[in-house]
Amino acid sequence: MDKFGIGSWDLSPSLPIPLDILFDVIQHLPIQSILALRQTSKSFYAITRLRSLWALLLRTLVQEKNIPIPYFDGKSLDFLSALELEQLTCYALALRSNWTNPDPDAKREVDFYKPTEPDSRIIFMQFLPGRGNRWLISVTMTAQPRKYVIQCWNVAVLQPICIAELTHMEGPYGGVIINDDPSSPAIIAMQSALTEILTIDFEEEDPESAFVPLNTIDGIREIHLLSGNTLVTRRPENGGEVSIWDINDQPCEKIQLVNPSLLQNDRCQVVHLHDDYMVIVRQQTIEFYSTILRPNIIATPGAPISYPLAQHRFQWCTETVNMSEQVSWHAACSHRPSPINVLIRFGSIYPWPVNMLHHFVLTPNPAYVPGRETSQYNLPYLTQPTPVQTIGSPVRLFAPSSIALGRYGTALWLDSHTEDWLGPSDCGQRLAGRILMATGESSTSQSGSRASMVFRVRDDDLWNKVAIDEESGRIAVGYVNGSITLFEYS
Repeated sequence: MDKFGIGSWDLSPSLPIPLDILFDVIQHLPIQSILALRQTSKSFYAITRLRSLWALLLRTLVQEKNIPIPYFDGKSLDFLSALELEQLTCYALALRSNWTNPDPDAKREVDFYKPTEPDSRIIFMQFLPGRGNRWLISVTMTAQPRKYVIQCWNVAVLQPICIAELTHMEGPYGGVIINDDPSSPAIIAMQSALTEILTIDFEEEDPESAFVPLNTIDGIREIHLLSGNTLVTRRPENGGEVSIWDINDQPCEKIQLVNPSLLQNDRCQVVHLHDDYMVIVRQQTIEFYSTILRPNIIATPGAPISYPLAQHRFQWCTETVNMSEQVSWHAACSHRPSPINVLIRFGSIYPWPVNMLHHFVLTPNPAYVPGRETSQYNLPYLTQPTPVQTIGSPVRLFAPSSIALGRYGTALWLDSHTEDWLGPSDCGQRLAGRILMATGESSTSQSGSRASMVFRVRDDDLWNKVAIDEESGRIAVGYVNGSITLFEYS
């Protein structure tokens, strides 16, 4: 049908209105109505098979509404057929409908990886971005003897299989971080007595040989971000500066970020890097830095130093912080910064955190000039985060909890909320979520301070970690006994 142009359809006597006006009407219909329209006549059958129509629907019903597209994985829309565009549109809308349902329906649930060693527990889980949306990284800690097992799982098969495994037993262990750039060969950074940069050979038959070292940096440090060839670390000492490293062939420290106003050890919670600026959320502050290299005014050894361009201080210390730049079609088209969602659980004077999640948004600065150097006079975001909502999320004393925040605005968390389904209890967990929307945008989620979606509940406290992949509609939950469960909603 693509051989027919809009002009030829306009000349058809069977159409009561021009095709461009008909397209404008059709894009406001539910997808089920569009498919039903196909059955009414030969003309509508042909029209609803047009590639130009499905390119329009994919853009207006999915992309402009910032809805993830399953099975897309960065394909070029220019080379997709009408049928492929139709399938992507239907897949995306079906997943969104199920995902945002108050009680989402898992299309598949599979349990895997049950370690034989006692006292094993999952301490880290994250899906690899891109790469076909098929890989999950997990870290299992075993208490006796103390060891850490890092594994990469293929979750796109009927029964997930481990394709890479690395066991760390000697020396300190400071955690792992995943590269947010799927095109980079550097996939993981692991901190022990040194910082190791690793890639994964996905074709290697022996899982124990699939993690391949690329580079190392001597010394113990905190690792906070890996993005392309850039690594962000912090010295663990009081007042330790944040360092930006180039991890190419010869890793080198490019710049140090120093905040002289910090009076005590204010460790980094989460870091966002984009173009020539960086946002750092510490325990009680948000700081904005320029990452443009400038020589030190006073000649000193070491990397150049950058000081905060602006900062905001919270009233309370944070317990946990998750931050993610919101996918925004309109911001991308206008080459403006996208809003950044910040989800915070504050600490308290008691030995447990507060029973609320606070949603803030770093709002793009309307006076920011893209392409001009970031400075205190040209900040990409307003310094003070905008409070948007609070969400009730109780956590009992010593009960495990976990939070994941996706690029498309899905907030997912484990908490101890049991009243709605079990009544008051001293055990029990909820896997719940909500679609976070930046200020001023329409939301498909329910209003109020409650969770919009409850994915699963249980009457014990065995869950302790959660990971999310919005593009594929997958959620992984880790257990205190080392097991993993995968839920699929697409």
